[in-house]
Amino acid sequence: MRKKVLQSRLSNVVLILAMLLSSFASLRPTQMAKADHTPNPTNVTVAGSLQSELGCTDDWQPGCANTHLAYDANDDVWQASFALPAGNYEYKAPLNDAWDENYGLHAVPGGANIPLNLGADASVKFYYDHKSRWITDNQNSVIAVSPGSFQSELGCPGDWDPSCLRSWLQDIDGDAVIEWIEANQARGTTPLAF
Repeated sequence: MRKKVLQSRLSNVVLILAMLLSSFASLRPTQMAKADHTPNPTNVTVAGSLQSELGCTDDWQPGCANTHLAYDANDDVWQASFALPAGNYEYKAPLNDAWDENYGLHAVPGGANIPLNLGADASVKFYYDHKSRWITDNQNSVIAVSPGSFQSELGCPGDWDPSCLRSWLQDIDGDAVIEWIEANQARGTTPLAF
């Protein structure tokens, strides 16, 4: 009887430790394969059913400059804001003014359209990260970064900078778990703020 109680307690301790370790593992930076199968794009377009609202001649036009994102070298992310009327839209990110390479929902190449439902007129900021191939917007996603003493090593202008997207925490698969996707993080002790 006593042996069974000890085994049961030991099993509970092992189970609790495993749960704690798996919780902490989700906080570590995630190493994802860099989009090295393709060079950096010359442009990124938000193409979808919203383009005619933004001055394009038609919707789903990968070459419409009105919905090109601008590359921000400080953040190493493509981004732009657009004023959109209320409505239900869909979009994805074709690269280089063509559908040859495009990313949809959850950064899937040629993936499903990304829904964007606006109950009222809104300024919507779109983001594309070529390292993770994720296209998103500030209506569907929380745009959060992890400020810390490591940011200058990532290329941010300084450390503890909550506006630098080089330490952008991304929820690519939509599971409400944000992850830090990085390609060249310097080794060492790097305190993070969540």
